[in-house]
Amino acid sequence: MTLISIDIGSTWTKGAMFAFSAQGQLELVARAAHPTTVDNLSRGFNAVFEALAANGDADQLFYSSSAKGGLAVAAVGIVPEITAEMARITAHSAGAKLTQSFAYELTNADIAALQESNPDIILLAGGSDGGNARYPVENARKLAHSTLASTIVYAGNSHVRDDVQQILAGFDLICVDNLLPTLDCPNPEPARKAIRDVFLSKIIAGKGLDEIVRATGREPSPTPYALYEYCKYIGTFAPEFGEFLLIDMGGATTDVYSFHEETNVPGTVRRGLPEPRIKRTVEGDLGMRVSARAAAEALRALAPSDDPADAEFDRYVSKVTTAPETLPNNPEEMHYDTLLAQANIAASLMRHAGRAHEVCTADGLVTMQTGRDLTRVSQIVGTGGYLANTPGFNPSRSISRLGADAQGKRILSPRGGQYRRDPDYLFPLLANIAKGHPAAAVQKGLQSLTPAS
Repeated sequence: MTLISIDIGSTWTKGAMFAFSAQGQLELVARAAHPTTVDNLSRGFNAVFEALAANGDADQLFYSSSAKGGLAVAAVGIVPEITAEMARITAHSAGAKLTQSFAYELTNADIAALQESNPDIILLAGGSDGGNARYPVENARKLAHSTLASTIVYAGNSHVRDDVQQILAGFDLICVDNLLPTLDCPNPEPARKAIRDVFLSKIIAGKGLDEIVRATGREPSPTPYALYEYCKYIGTFAPEFGEFLLIDMGGATTDVYSFHEETNVPGTVRRGLPEPRIKRTVEGDLGMRVSARAAAEALRALAPSDDPADAEFDRYVSKVTTAPETLPNNPEEMHYDTLLAQANIAASLMRHAGRAHEVCTADGLVTMQTGRDLTRVSQIVGTGGYLANTPGFNPSRSISRLGADAQGKRILSPRGGQYRRDPDYLFPLLANIAKGHPAAAVQKGLQSLTPAS
């Protein structure tokens, strides 16, 4: 059996053909890539498909798309650490990018900010079932008086769902089960499914994806969602791999995925929501090219001793920002890329990881923890253009230097772990195949990883 997997990215459309060996293992047959034809995605897709099909007929096709950069989602909740955070986790796990987050009652300034950014989806949450009813209803009224054309997904207090439906009757509204029916029982899947459905309806409409769907009879997966599910399959089919981080770093964004199981630690009290087993965060301001300026600022904030602080570095950052296709052409520029990559990873992990600090109580000193404790993660995987193509790069130094944040709280980032890269940039392609052949896709992906040289 042979399989073709294609990923339509914002810059490149990449694909590979795989075949099953007699032992049931996936083997790479051929690779192909073509610049993404943004005016009509089907042209680049067809070019890659035809190049791969020249190696023989394929029995199955899988494909994904992040060509629009992912759906932009704005989250509206009540308490920042609870329902607003749950909305953020849900958006990221569905493969969307969270562009804004609001808590409590929306202000006129908040509505103006939403209208200016014009997100694809507004995820309206808040209140456990039978709990707070004021904020979901008031925020629905504020949205009803706006000129927003966004799809609104209501995933809040189910006891006021009828009121929200009546208030937002003239809007593109989808109502699903509550994200947080009780404080200790997160329920993200209905909202995740709604976001994925909107992805398919909005992304497929136009830009040539509808042509691909008609020709293939298959719908694309959102690339980040496919990778999220791939992390789940790794945990299921390769438990010996242990807890891990997957860092997917591109020119505009840096996505971080972690597979981690929280355990009770004596003397530690956790605050906030229970941490999911798999978590994704996307940093839309951190990248190697389009977002290089933010990476340079992160470098200056996190590792001022590494900052070249010279005009040549600033010129290089400006050059790659305005011309994202730029590649380094001398040792100095290669060093600048290394600094940008270190800063992207350190800053994105600082946001992804949890925090801990000590407080004095009547029972003695207690550690207060928020978020996930990644200190014992044993594997760090790098994928994406720079990480896949740079054998000498190792982010361990920059990660290990993450000590405390501006408030003096410990950043619970990895304290060790082996760094390995995805040299053939197969993970997004195997993530597509995992939808139909999860065990084989996981085995091939882990076998392809290469330790940093």
